Amino acid sequence: MLTQPKINGIRLNKNYLQVTQRNFNEKDLSCVPLYQALASRRINMVFMTLSTMGNRSFVSGTICSQYSGRKDRLDGSWTYCRNVCTISIYPHNYRLQFLGFLLSLLGKHRLSFHHLVSSNAMLTVIIDQIECDAVIDILAKSFNLPDSHAPFEQEENVELTQFLKKKYPETRATYEEEKIKTYGITLVTGLNLNAYLFSFDQLAEFGQKIRFMEDEKDRFFHTSVHMLSPGQIQLYLLTKDKLSGDTLQTCPADLLSFHGPHFGDRHSIVSRALNCLSCESIPVLQTDCTGASISMILPRGKGAAAKQSLTDIFESP
Repeated sequence: MLTQPKINGIRLNKNYLQVTQRNFNEKDLSCVPLYQALASRRINMVFMTLSTMGNRSFVSGTICSQYSGRKDRLDGSWTYCRNVCTISIYPHNYRLQFLGFLLSLLGKHRLSFHHLVSSNAMLTVIIDQIECDAVIDILAKSFNLPDSHAPFEQEENVELTQFLKKKYPETRATYEEEKIKTYGITLVTGLNLNAYLFSFDQLAEFGQKIRFMEDEKDRFFHTSVHMLSPGQIQLYLLTKDKLSGDTLQTCPADLLSFHGPHFGDRHSIVSRALNCLSCESIPVLQTDCTGASISMILPRGKGAAAKQSLTDIFESP
């Protein structure tokens, strides 16, 4: 029986602005995608999530709060949520039991959030900053943390950043090179992307269900959760096998991911990757960028071609 899953730590980053572009359609030439617009202004995203599935397509990015007073530089049709923070937890594994515990916790406590996505190293949730102390308190009490752990709050030192940028340009590069360096591009094929629509109570019930699955080794490869409204939660879960239960949609899929460089999106990494696949007419179902990791979920059978396309513009070991 899983009681308190072990995690390696909790990281908190405050003072961000969430920018969202709804009804996203990369084929609409009259509408510049959010990631392209931010890249052209060299505005870095510490977090980004994109979905083209169903009739609720969107792309949403988390940027430094210094841009909150510069709406003239951004698109007036976007929606803004000020004073958000990112809370990341570092799990020991990506088993469904662990995810079930987390989803059940969110549903049981009715913890409001904007987005929650996984990467190869952590799960990151975007919440209103006013709620961060209460959420961290619940997480710290619910998970099994190292004895010496205290939530690590990472702050942006603007003066230090400017100094490093001038003296060591590679620490905050804009990445205009022909080939951007990564730590490797990974492809996992033969997966299933399951879509669900839940209330808080249904989310808690679903979490309990997968928390106590018979096979403790069952794992998930990616998850992306979005709060559509105070009472509606959209969950996307990527697994090897189809899960039982009432899904809105199940789509055969491939997962393409790469790690690096550091400092999140670094202005144009996501934009260059998505533009590359768009030029090759390779559809993207989901894209998430957290920390230094980018994950792309593609229709099954498109992964190999997508990896080859990205290999042409990104450098991997």
